[in-house]
Amino acid sequence: MANKFDYIVIGAGPGGTEAALTIIHQGQSVALIEADKWGGTCLFQGCIPTKALLHASKDPLVGDLQGLFAKIFGQINAISTNLRANLTRWGVTLIQGVATFVDANRISVNREIYEAKHLIFAGGSSPISLNIPGIDFPNIYNSETIYSLTEVPSRLAIIGGGYIGFEWANIFSNFGSQVTIYEALPQVLSAFDDDIRRRLLTSWRTRSVRIETSSRVKAFHQDGPAVIVETDQMETYDAVLIAIGRRPSDAVVPPGVVKIGDANGAPLLAHKASAEGKAIFTGDFSQVIIPAAMFTDPEIATVGASEQSLKQQARSYKTCKLPYRANSKAYVTGVEEGFIKLMTDEDGHYLLGAAIIGYEASDIINVLTLAIQEKIPIAKLKRLVFPHPTIGEVIAQALDLI
Repeated sequence: MANKFDYIVIGAGPGGTEAALTIIHQGQSVALIEADKWGGTCLFQGCIPTKALLHASKDPLVGDLQGLFAKIFGQINAISTNLRANLTRWGVTLIQGVATFVDANRISVNREIYEAKHLIFAGGSSPISLNIPGIDFPNIYNSETIYSLTEVPSRLAIIGGGYIGFEWANIFSNFGSQVTIYEALPQVLSAFDDDIRRRLLTSWRTRSVRIETSSRVKAFHQDGPAVIVETDQMETYDAVLIAIGRRPSDAVVPPGVVKIGDANGAPLLAHKASAEGKAIFTGDFSQVIIPAAMFTDPEIATVGASEQSLKQQARSYKTCKLPYRANSKAYVTGVEEGFIKLMTDEDGHYLLGAAIIGYEASDIINVLTLAIQEKIPIAKLKRLVFPHPTIGEVIAQALDLI
């Protein structure tokens, strides 16, 4: 029957598209269902547009904000079109519409029933909101609706001091906004290494960003087109961005349906979703080490155990740190802000974790991710020859300190 497949994948984000391609490469039939965003939140509202904006914000804004958004989303639509073409070329059946589960083997889309031996749910995640008065006022946005903003706000409040909030603070402070970050916890970026977090905050002292910790928002009030943020005091802003995180899809999924990506829980990262999609047959995803990156200026990247987690486990370890300024290329090209920090076992035989703050941190972390995942001895890592002069040599330089 035309509506029968070996697999049906729901959701065409990074996890769903990788799963569909993995399945088709194994010679099995697969249908991929997507409501409207072929490429998912990552392509249309998260990873890609924010990185484009971070890059664009390094230069003065030419024209208006909506013009910049239009340019970026023109590129995004082209990527999405190419993605669909690639999936079709490989033989994946694409179905556009909202999927509703009938049971563990059947779904309904556009009033038509589709059946498969196996269903995979890659329904993604959604922004977490606040259950407080005034949350529905105009000029209050989340990380998905912020692209409807028509102009750069002179005063912007960001609720949430995690990586989403900091990336948007980086963007808008570059564009000239006076930004205030409100964080309910005693410190921002609580998921990051303490040394890394402190270094970022030090480097941001000259930015037009104010940080209010232990500051819980109680309500929003409207003042004409402006929004008043109520904490223990009242402050007025032109716009508010709610950036307190995301939660996995709350869709009711029948038993027996496999979840991958954000729908499968933390960490809610696109590359984790892709890795789960690729491992749909092998089932060896649990052994994969997932790095994390924040694309602020300077960048931050981490992988493996943090120093805080090692202390909490009462585990013996050693650390070493190397400043970027010790790297010749970083120094002469003016990107010497930052450092690399390595955590090893107490004998210095294996890497347990790594944290980097500095230029190209998100690229440099890849070598260390492989080293931790494959348990490569440090003695063997020291034999790696890096091209000179490169920023990546900070790894070799740091390893020499162990």
